[in-house]
Order: sequence, then structure tokens, then C-alpha cells
Amino acid sequence: MTVLYSDNDIGGLAVMDRASPWAPVPVADGVFTVNLGDLMMRWTNDRWRSALHRVVNPPTATNDLSRRLSIGMFFIPNYDAVVAPIAGLGASKYSPTTVADYRTSRFASTASEAAAK
Repeated sequence: MTVLYSDNDIGGLAVMDRASPWAPVPVADGVFTVNLGDLMMRWTNDRWRSALHRVVNPPTATNDLSRRLSIGMFFIPNYDAVVAPIAGLGASKYSPTTVADYRTSRFASTASEAAAK
């Protein structure tokens, strides 16, 4: 999970959504934007979905108005933690796995995609 606070109207965060290839995330004063990861998507049985996202550089004309500071901090559950949809959220779309198995499969798929290029 990533929590973002934007203190200017320059923007720059974009998400891939179902309606368009890339959509800018609206910026509003006093609002936090939350990005969720794939494990949260699995736990909530797609009720909360992770989104492919990117950050684009602001227009050159706004360079003096835009100062960005991003600090990433990642929390990873214990590797033996079971990741399965929470009961009561409908028919499970995902089979149970462990954090270790899930991460290993993701790393392996990324490596095979890179090797194919």
C-alpha cells in the first residue's frame, strides 16, 4: 500500500484504468491517494484492486512550482503468511498461497518476460 499526499495542483500520477490507456489521478487539496498492491487485491477478492501506475514529469513551464519528494517504504508480510480471500467476500477468485510462493512466482514471471525480450 502506498499513501500519497499532493500539496500542489501539478499532478503527475497516472493509472491505467479500464476506460483509457492512462488516466491522470485528480489532485485535490487535503486528499490522500492510496495505491494498493496485488496482495491486498487477493485478500479482498478484487473488491479493492491494485492499479498499474506511473509518474510523469510535469510540464517544463511548471518546474519552478513543482518540488517532489517521494519516500518509499515497503512492508512485506511474513513469508509464511497465507494469502487467501477474506471469508464473506463472495466466491474466491484466487487459490490460497503463501507470501513466499506468490513473490517467487512474480519474480520468476518478470525474469521470463525480460528474457523473452
